[in-house]
Amino acid sequence: MSPRSAAAGGGLSRLGRSAREAWQIARGIVGETAYERYLEHHRAHHPGTPPLGEREFWRRHVDRGDVQPGSRCC
Repeated sequence: MSPRSAAAGGGLSRLGRSAREAWQIARGIVGETAYERYLEHHRAHHPGTPPLGEREFWRRHVDRGDVQPGSRCC
């Protein structure tokens, strides 16, 4: 492999990492990671009880947002 193609490959892997990091940030901003964060919290603070299923979590999450809107755009 030539030094030039090796450098290009390194640039692509950096670009791929950057794209993945940007995607994770975007997921966090729009709230997609809420269930993952809930599971982490639940494992740490409530180890003896089963967590809510994802469907039930999102149902309660949306209902809570309707009752306590806080700061949101809509």
